[in-house]
Amino acid sequence: MSETPTTPENEAPVTEDVVVQPVPLTRRQRVGQGIASLPALSWLPRLRVAWPRFALAAIVISVASLAVMLALLNSPLLEIETVDVEGTDVISAASVKQLAGLKGEHVLLADLEAAERRIAALPMVKEVSIGRDWPNGVRVVIVERTPWGRWRANDTVWAFDSEGVILEGAAPAFDGRIVTQTSALPAIRAGAQIDLTAVAMVAELHKRGAPLPLPSVLAYEWSLTDGLVVVTEHGHIIFGDADGLDFKYAVWDLLEREAQGRGEPLILADLRFGLRPRVEIGLNVGRDIRIQNHATASIPE
Repeated sequence: MSETPTTPENEAPVTEDVVVQPVPLTRRQRVGQGIASLPALSWLPRLRVAWPRFALAAIVISVASLAVMLALLNSPLLEIETVDVEGTDVISAASVKQLAGLKGEHVLLADLEAAERRIAALPMVKEVSIGRDWPNGVRVVIVERTPWGRWRANDTVWAFDSEGVILEGAAPAFDGRIVTQTSALPAIRAGAQIDLTAVAMVAELHKRGAPLPLPSVLAYEWSLTDGLVVVTEHGHIIFGDADGLDFKYAVWDLLEREAQGRGEPLILADLRFGLRPRVEIGLNVGRDIRIQNHATASIPE
């Protein structure tokens, strides 16, 4: 009996179980599943349905807000009817209201800054602020300039404030310092500004007074050429500008003491030349005067 040889063709196929491994989730998918499983986000599916309603509500609210805004902008109820002015004593409140030009304007659209600039142009106005007074008014608060000293020019005595601004309509201060302008320029009028340096020097010299009890200071003069001049009972002390004010005052003190020692008046002292001031004592004219330091003065006979 012969056996039939087996060949690969005669072999029965072998069946093996195939195991399909699930594809692992990516990191993004795992994060997404974790977020979706959060209890706080369980309402997201419902939001997809309700979102168009939210959008519609937002549109309706925006349109309503715009309509209300347009109604307010066109409402005559918000037109400015009252303009209250505070802080005026010398300035006319009526002129302030006229310059403001706000009556009848819309309280929301009125240009308050432009009104402030117009009012600030008045010579007597130092500060001005304008605020809305709801529902249909504005309030103007004025800080007026106050007299600080007196400035005489062209036979007219003007009051000026601490910033050197010539005032209008204010009586000159009775006990204020007075400066006489001896030059024609600059032209003096209300609102003009005088030399602030001269004003500061007058304040300082007025506080110090004359170096000696006599001669006393009578007045202060100012001109474009000489600057500030102190007028005493005996003569004129020319300071010029404020450069070296302390040194100039010390020289003035030395010269007054020298004149007192001679028993003659100090008629003129031009302190603008530093160590070589021009000096006139009594009837003699000092020549080649050199101030060695603040402690000594050499005035030849």
